[in-house]
Amino acid sequence: MTPDNCVEIKRILSRQCADKGIPVSGIFELTPRCNLKCKMCYVRLTPQQMKPIGTEFTAQEWIDLGKQCAKAGMLFLLLTGGEPTLRGDFPYIYEELTKLGLSLSINTNGTLLTDEIKEVWHRLPPAQVNITIYGVCAEDYTALCGDGTVFDKMVQNLEWLQSEGILVHLNTTMTPTNKDKWRELEEFATRYNTQLRMTSYCFPPTRRAEGDSCCDFQRLTPEETARVMALDILYREGKEGINARLRSQLPAVQRTCDLDVGNPIQCLAGRSQFWVNWHGGITPCGMISTPQINLRNTEFESAWESLRKSCADIRLCPDCINCQDKNVCMNCAAVTFSETGRFDGKPDYMCRLSACFKETLREFAEKAEEQ
Repeated sequence: MTPDNCVEIKRILSRQCADKGIPVSGIFELTPRCNLKCKMCYVRLTPQQMKPIGTEFTAQEWIDLGKQCAKAGMLFLLLTGGEPTLRGDFPYIYEELTKLGLSLSINTNGTLLTDEIKEVWHRLPPAQVNITIYGVCAEDYTALCGDGTVFDKMVQNLEWLQSEGILVHLNTTMTPTNKDKWRELEEFATRYNTQLRMTSYCFPPTRRAEGDSCCDFQRLTPEETARVMALDILYREGKEGINARLRSQLPAVQRTCDLDVGNPIQCLAGRSQFWVNWHGGITPCGMISTPQINLRNTEFESAWESLRKSCADIRLCPDCINCQDKNVCMNCAAVTFSETGRFDGKPDYMCRLSACFKETLREFAEKAEEQ
């Protein structure tokens, strides 16, 4: 079975489970701590910043939760952070969760793979490891993450994972610091025969501590984001990819005027997918802080039912239903909530991005015709 087959199977199962309210896919955020200080990070906390909020789930709490989730129907589990491999007990947590028969994937920056982690992954390989990369050299890492010494470590660990036959995907985020490096990042992925998932939208740093001024946070403007998105399509798919996107932009279906209530959540969050943050709060996804239920004093199945019912009542911005850019917009409940602080708010950033993306696609298509 190929990786693409596995992804498709997971997608089909998740959709079917959403209709039945089965929590088939979970994300455990093991820690908000990280060894890097990336300028686009929305979650990083220091141990001092964590104290007023709570304490990390212990290894045994994560394992016990994994058992409850598996009993309720969870098959797919992603371990993330912060940087999950920063925890000294990560190998133990990973191995015990693997024994539950779950399909485990890992989000990591790939710089902290110890001999102990490699030993357990050699015996019990994860289904997939997603390495976030920030550039193609030490200087890039220094500029965006504050530490250029880890670049070589990331490359060495990437090569080790591939030598073990472990499926690796690369993730990257475009920011003002590295926005001109997109092609070099694509070429890096090609050199290692690895899929690259590029995103140019950054969530606001709403989960970083109040004591963190976030003065180092940076993200692209909607105009810059639209251009990077279009350049990426052009590079990967050529002018046919640009034209295909233009053809798919059918006019939004007009329903009625002066709507008071928007659409419900359309994604899988709170329907067949959930997120558990580092201190044990279950939420629909990592960028939605409410509804949230404390799993330290609530059994998972009970919390899941409450979460699912609360999510079913959420309605998004009514203006989005008849928007002329609806079919190109990437807005979702998480984006709306993080951008506006409410589910029915209108995220101006995303509105500008959608309009700019359509215009940029037209511009690229016209230039392609002239050549």
